[in-house]
Amino acid sequence: MINFEFSRIRLEYTALTEFKQPYFLGSAIRGVLGKKLKKLVCIKPREDCKVCEFNKSCPYTVIFETQNILNMPSKYVLQPEYSSKDLKEGDKIFIDITLLGFVSNFWEFIIQSLNTVINLGKERFIKLSNVYYYHPFDDNYYPLKSDVPRFNAYNFFELKTGKSEMLVKFFPTSLKIQGKLINFNEFNKDILIKSILSRISNVANNYGSREGKLFIDKSKFEITDVNLKPSPMKRWSNRKNKKMTIPAFEGTFQIKGELNEIYPYLTLVENINIGKSVSLGLGVVKTYL
Repeated sequence: MINFEFSRIRLEYTALTEFKQPYFLGSAIRGVLGKKLKKLVCIKPREDCKVCEFNKSCPYTVIFETQNILNMPSKYVLQPEYSSKDLKEGDKIFIDITLLGFVSNFWEFIIQSLNTVINLGKERFIKLSNVYYYHPFDDNYYPLKSDVPRFNAYNFFELKTGKSEMLVKFFPTSLKIQGKLINFNEFNKDILIKSILSRISNVANNYGSREGKLFIDKSKFEITDVNLKPSPMKRWSNRKNKKMTIPAFEGTFQIKGELNEIYPYLTLVENINIGKSVSLGLGVVKTYL
């Protein structure tokens, strides 16, 4: 069984101008977070983080450079809105962020870093207006006041549903199995199960604990009505100083059968995402019963 804690917060932004919301917000939000967070907490701004004596305790490296410097999976997960809707001045945009393990203690650094006017490019400005926390077992958001509650992954395995089918939606997602990127037309039940178990096990091994082997009995359900399409995400990399494209796909599929076999796992990855580049907002999963 697995055991790790996480917190999930929601940042509500208000549009300051009229514009069309970019479909992929994750890269812009991550860029602002990295730049502002380092400016906020770094005490040796001219020193390379890789050789800095504080790189294992500095909030910047612990939160933002987890993969590059500490060789661990990202301690935060972005869940931006994927929408291309037209916004008027005063309309809202929501960004969810999941904090894994003890990084939940650093939630104030993240909010302070993102409590700024953000330019999404082409004079599209948004400003933070409210902050909430998400309660996964209530499936509801509440105003964030003095602290962010933590929730334990262990408790998700007590979740049950009396339904026999559900719709699963993948927002832009990049999956890799045994070093091979998965194309949208290669997706199947085995890949879904491997991706779920790999993600949950990886987080548990790094930010909690895992006893024994996780197992999902694939004979108890089937995947049907698969409707996926390529959805490559284009972004600007400040580190590499060039435009990059992340191979991804998105779409929906149905799961039919004994849902209790996979439902707790899916509910958990709804909070921690799945696959690669979760710190950019890829791998967002939603289920509909």
